[in-house]
Amino acid sequence: MLIHTENLRLLTCGIDHLESIVRDPKSLGALLNVSIPDGWPGYAQAYPHCLELLRREPLRALGGWWLYLFIHAHERALVGCGGFKSPPAKDGVVEIGYEIAPAFRGRGLEREAVTALLRFAFTRPEVTAVQALTPAKRGPETQPLEQAGMRMSGKAGDPQAGAVWVWRMTSDEFAHAVPRRAA
Repeated sequence: MLIHTENLRLLTCGIDHLESIVRDPKSLGALLNVSIPDGWPGYAQAYPHCLELLRREPLRALGGWWLYLFIHAHERALVGCGGFKSPPAKDGVVEIGYEIAPAFRGRGLEREAVTALLRFAFTRPEVTAVQALTPAKRGPETQPLEQAGMRMSGKAGDPQAGAVWVWRMTSDEFAHAVPRRAA
């Protein structure tokens, strides 16, 4: 699956991509014919888990509720990754997460990726809300969510990150916050 934005191509991360990342993240560059920036991936410890999950559930990525590689269309560089923690829960809520390589931060790509994930999620009728977790402080992690129209809706505890803020957007809020142009 491929999601297009003005500057990004969000490419579904497959087993071959994950094997490459786990083996040597720079080897992913040859596989995708893109440059891999220094400092990526920031969350390298997550990829072995993703690889095992996709090996156990090979169809998981087909529905789109999976991990995407963010490729800059003009610069032919992998700028980050992100996606959905899982398919929507029974109440229609889905959680997103993302990371942008240090060399590409502050250029609006974070907001562009978040908006693309929101747009993808809200085209699915079963999705009632999208949420994201960030450290419990304003900063570069929260800005793209705010720019995309998400709002901080509460606090929670995360076993790995400690105190976090919960960001949320409903389908009604999305309809008013995000322009409906093609993704």
